[in-house]
Amino acid sequence: MQVDEIFAFYLYDISKKVNDQFYKTVLAFVIFFRECLNEIGWRKRKENDTELKVEDFIELEKSPFCDVNSAEHAPEICNEFVTVYMEKHKGKIEIIKCE
Repeated sequence: MQVDEIFAFYLYDISKKVNDQFYKTVLAFVIFFRECLNEIGWRKRKENDTELKVEDFIELEKSPFCDVNSAEHAPEICNEFVTVYMEKHKGKIEIIKCE
């Protein structure tokens, strides 16, 4: 399955298990993580994928990362998503803390 398909399946599954407010928070994180993967996914894959040549990436990069890749490379991007990407976009989402 491609990343977009996995996200869709996850959102559908989680929607049946959580309340509306929590779902909105999960949805926001999934959207941000998807945007992050599309933004830096190809760069990270180039750094870590020794099987593909640079010229192979030229054709692949014409498509959004999440459209044509499995989630195999997503864990490599998680740290950068939390420490860099979300920090840069922190004003775009409000996370309500439960007390």
